[in-house]
Amino acid sequence: MSGRKQFDEDVILDCAMRKFWEKGYTATSLADLEEATGLNKSSIYNTFKSKEGLYARCIERFRTEYTSGALGKLDHPNFKIAMSDFFDVLLAGYDDPSCPSGCIATMGALEMGDKGNIVSELILNGLEDMLTKIEQRCLKAIDDGQLDAKFDCNELAAMIVAVCRGVVVLNMGTGSSKAGRKAYDCLLSLITA
Repeated sequence: MSGRKQFDEDVILDCAMRKFWEKGYTATSLADLEEATGLNKSSIYNTFKSKEGLYARCIERFRTEYTSGALGKLDHPNFKIAMSDFFDVLLAGYDDPSCPSGCIATMGALEMGDKGNIVSELILNGLEDMLTKIEQRCLKAIDDGQLDAKFDCNELAAMIVAVCRGVVVLNMGTGSSKAGRKAYDCLLSLITA
C-alpha cells in the first residue's frame, strides 16, 4: 500500500491548525507539527509540500469551518439581529474552551504581514471577503430602512472588521470576552440607533 495516504486529511488539518493557532506560524516547528499530527516530516512534505503549504491549508480550513459560519449569520433579514448573531459567533469561539485564544487569521495577518506569499494572499482574500459581505449586508439594511443612509457602507464595513480584529486583542489581553462583548454592544447600538 505504499504511496497511499493512511490518514484522514481533515483530522491532520485540524491538529495542525490548532498547533499553529496556539503558537503562531514562526514558533511552530516541524517537530511540533509531527507531534500534533502524528505524521513524520516526509509525510507532511509529501502531502502539503512545505510548512507554509500546511499553514495555508489550515488558514483555508479556518475560513470554511469558522469564518463562513459567522458570515452566514449576516443573512438574517433583520440587520440588528444579523449583526448581533455575527458578533455572538465570533465571541463564542473565544469562550469555547476547546479553541485556542484569539483568531488564527488575525494572528496570521499580524505575523505574516504583506509578504507576497500564499498565506498572505489567503489572509487578504479572507479579509476582502469579510469586508465585501459586511458591506453588502449594510447596503441591504439601508435599502430595507434598517440602517441610516448617512453611513458609507464601505467605511462601516471597515470599521466593523477593525472592531472585530481589536476584540481579539481585547479578549486575549484581558483573558475574558467581557470587554469584547461591550465593544460589540456599543458598536451595535451606535449603528442601529
